[in-house]
Amino acid sequence: MTKNHNIKKPIKKTYQFGYLAEKYAMIFLWLKGYKILVHRYKSKFGEIDIIAKKNNFIIFVEVKARYKKINVENVLNFYQINRIKTSAENFMAKNQRLQKCYRRFDFIEVRPIFLFIFSIKHRIDFIS
Repeated sequence: MTKNHNIKKPIKKTYQFGYLAEKYAMIFLWLKGYKILVHRYKSKFGEIDIIAKKNNFIIFVEVKARYKKINVENVLNFYQINRIKTSAENFMAKNQRLQKCYRRFDFIEVRPIFLFIFSIKHRIDFIS
């Protein structure tokens, strides 16, 4: 009986691609003048990929890495959006100095084009 050692490889590769996409998204945001506050904020409600600040806005960013073009409406369901909002409220409750800031939810899609060249699509305020 042979063991299939390749079962976990696709999961690990997907995780690494997602992590790399988040790093590219942070660089992209930094170049646009955002200050990165937290990468992978974890609460008991879920995780937010990136929390950034620009002007008087705290921006909660969901990053999705895909090989094909996607629509945010097809990727995030009601449960995921609720998880992001609840985690954002948890973050704000723990950071009283940021209470006066406006809140915004952004979505960044990262797709590889060639080797380490990526296409980044930034959707501002995708959750109302």
